[in-house]
Amino acid sequence: MKPISLDEFTRLKFISNIEFSPEYSAACFCVTAADVKSNSYRRNLYIRKNGTVRQLTSGGKEGAFFWLDSDTVVFPADRDASKEPSLASKFYKISISGGEAVPFLTLPVPTEKLIPLSNGDFIAVCSVFPGYEELYKGDEKLAKKYLAAQKDGEDYEIVTQYPWWWNGGTFHHNSYSALYYYSSAKKALSQLTPKGMSVSDVKVDKAGEKVYYSMLDMTVPSPKYFAGETVYCTELSSGETKTVASSNEAFMIGTYFLCDSKMILAASDLHCGICSPSDFYTLDYSTGNISLYARINKDIGSTVGSDVRYGGGECARVIGDTLYFTCTSYDNCNLLKLENGEINTVMAGKGSVDCFDITPDGHVLACALYGMRPQELYNENCRCLSSFNTRACAGKYIAEPEILNFERAGQEIHGFVLKPFGFEKGKKYPVIIDIHGGPRTVYGPVYYHEMQYWAGLGYFVIFCNPTGSDGRGDFMDICGKYGTVDYDDLMAFCDTALEAYPEMDKANFFETGGSYGGFMTNWIIGHTDRFRACASQRSISNWTSFCGVSDIGYDFGEDQNAADIWTNHDKLWWHSPLKYADRVKTPTLFIHSFEDYRCPIDQGYQMYSALVRNGAEARLVCFKGENHELSRSGKPKHRLKRLSEITEWFETHRDK
Repeated sequence: MKPISLDEFTRLKFISNIEFSPEYSAACFCVTAADVKSNSYRRNLYIRKNGTVRQLTSGGKEGAFFWLDSDTVVFPADRDASKEPSLASKFYKISISGGEAVPFLTLPVPTEKLIPLSNGDFIAVCSVFPGYEELYKGDEKLAKKYLAAQKDGEDYEIVTQYPWWWNGGTFHHNSYSALYYYSSAKKALSQLTPKGMSVSDVKVDKAGEKVYYSMLDMTVPSPKYFAGETVYCTELSSGETKTVASSNEAFMIGTYFLCDSKMILAASDLHCGICSPSDFYTLDYSTGNISLYARINKDIGSTVGSDVRYGGGECARVIGDTLYFTCTSYDNCNLLKLENGEINTVMAGKGSVDCFDITPDGHVLACALYGMRPQELYNENCRCLSSFNTRACAGKYIAEPEILNFERAGQEIHGFVLKPFGFEKGKKYPVIIDIHGGPRTVYGPVYYHEMQYWAGLGYFVIFCNPTGSDGRGDFMDICGKYGTVDYDDLMAFCDTALEAYPEMDKANFFETGGSYGGFMTNWIIGHTDRFRACASQRSISNWTSFCGVSDIGYDFGEDQNAADIWTNHDKLWWHSPLKYADRVKTPTLFIHSFEDYRCPIDQGYQMYSALVRNGAEARLVCFKGENHELSRSGKPKHRLKRLSEITEWFETHRDK
């Protein structure tokens, strides 16, 4: 048996975007793999039919798709040899029975989503650029004028909105998404939504007669990106639009689902601030009345962390009046169903259901992280149906997480321990505690490459879900408490682990974390010297300078700290790790990315500079062309460099 290597993730396959064909006779999904040579990722579509899996496309850039009929898949791609810049979106179709992909449809503007209608037409979600709103009509001269203007203005930015950028996507130039109707007969788009209004969460009813969506006013300096959805409906035959449901200060709509006899809303009453978990409500189509349907106090989707995913997929499906959805509960993400106001489990295992589809008779095809394996396909009985990662894992030491739960301040804290490769009782081993991001995420019993790599090198790896973690309702609420109860939980977990495993070497104890885990790393080094070395990744260090620079808006920092820089600056500063940086003695590595606009790079600069100023050992590594997702979906070579930097930092400071 061999330990997991540094580059093991480059041999893994990542599954996403599972969807059954209209008659449920086949399923299409995306498989992604790292390509170290090109320092990128290759994405291809696969088909599962009659119990067998085979590759459908080989272009290396096919991820999104939709079923045109039960034999035909349509996907966006650019397979032309032309190097001329273009705004057009090109779609190809391919038969799952065999043959090559052929051109299907070209739209004159960037297209995010294409939804087929039963009459052969489409609903399209396309990009709009202020000043060039008529680009969707296909005027090539106007397109060239826009592209020339972009080239002429590439050396400066004009900001008129806040936030002005998105993580990894640079300045958005006030661009937005509009809703269009595409007539196949006329081969033309017609706009359905008003100028200056951006749409999202677009869904078409089963009859193909109405389109529902959320809409945001982009004509104001500060669009309410984080204020919840207002749901609209446009009747396609008449063009009539009406407001269906609106968020307010005590009712934030997260998303909605179109059932046969009612709409289901996932909405929060904001009792824990803007990150409050949701409950389910129903909306009567005829009256518009909204009523509570089911209490769950959790959100849809998986928040179980891992670094062996690429791409997403649907985490909720509707069949009739039943909503099927994934939901994180404690340390696992299961598949549940909401029916007649009751929530029951459909598929539960130790790990995470990442995306899925389901047939009317209850057959599930899900991508999941189960059994301490990288992603595979599973059915409703949690039986594995694929072997994408079997060869890569064969003969490798994959540490099984041992549960280490404990109680503190009346709360049970869930923790895990990975034993080192070649573990022997009575022998001492170094330890790494890894702190998750969020903070509203969780660690669970799933395959995590960096942790398995460290275990393979001979480290104990420990991780837990302190107060602030997801999956337990109000347990996630730490508004105004950053660095207090969560810090105490983490330190108590370290003490519990050292007591439970005498083989852990207290003198060789290391710590790392990213995002919230990076904040906590910065906090830890200013409050204890117990760790031999630490690695802070994509962190926050100063809540006052964080105000107004993140793509998640000023609301997040104010909400999470229950303070703002005008009325309670002292509280923001108290919760800022930089306040305590003059106390730091722990050697600390800082890792950040230049295009990280979630936790901008100045946060790493400030903490690094403070340590250097005060004589503490520090190192700063910054990645060009990367963002907040470096550890999960960054370029393969950058991911290798990041992990090697952290590991070498620990190895260098380890007392051997």
